[in-house]
Amino acid sequence: MIGWRGRREREGARRGAEHEGRRVVAAADWAITLAVRRADGGPIRVGPEDVQEWAAEHFLMDVPADLAADVLATRLRVRGYG
Repeated sequence: MIGWRGRREREGARRGAEHEGRRVVAAADWAITLAVRRADGGPIRVGPEDVQEWAAEHFLMDVPADLAADVLATRLRVRGYG
């Protein structure tokens, strides 16, 4: 069947992209968590460079600054800080 050609490769690529996205979200969540712990009740100071640093250190991945900023803004809003 012609329709089945490349299906595994396409699904594998899709799963890989979803996994990369979840890792960026996890890096943003951890950057926020660490900023909250450092703030100790004060203002939270977290930036895209914190997300990039965490992702590079723990996932060995290079996250573009614009992606880190977008994900960080979304996660701050979801968690009630933005």
